[in-house]
Amino acid sequence: MFCSQKQKSKQSPLPHSVAVLLLLFFVLSSCGKLVKVSPNHPSDTDNLRIRVNATKGNQGLLDYTGDVYVHLGVITSKSEHELDWRYVKFTWGSRDSAALATPVGKNNWEYSIPNIREFFGVPRDEKIYQLAVLFRSGACIDVYCKVLRNLDDSDILIPIDSQPSTD
Repeated sequence: MFCSQKQKSKQSPLPHSVAVLLLLFFVLSSCGKLVKVSPNHPSDTDNLRIRVNATKGNQGLLDYTGDVYVHLGVITSKSEHELDWRYVKFTWGSRDSAALATPVGKNNWEYSIPNIREFFGVPRDEKIYQLAVLFRSGACIDVYCKVLRNLDDSDILIPIDSQPSTD
């Protein structure tokens, strides 16, 4: 081989694979959750704290600085389908002070529900499967509000462990 010729170097695929894996790790580790609940696996009689992060999901409230309200309901054993909200709290678009979420830093809001079953007035013989929740702007025009939802624009659903009492 002459000195002027460049030798083809065979590059190992390992460095490329490692770079891809590292990138994937950093992307996945930077992904947080849209919703955090406390306790993590709530039962129907628990006091529940819901916190949302507007940098996640559909980002419908990203950088929103006005009042944020919740719209709440439950999916139960008597719901007609999996998205049939029952015992809905608060009128859509209203500025009911009881529906006001608490800001927790930029792009984060929190709302607490004391005893889920009692809050919604669900009879003891009806099983609660999920809590349905939307966080929305207070500045609505007619019924059109900025709304924080899942990435696919679906409603936020929180699984509820429900053991109906037979008392």
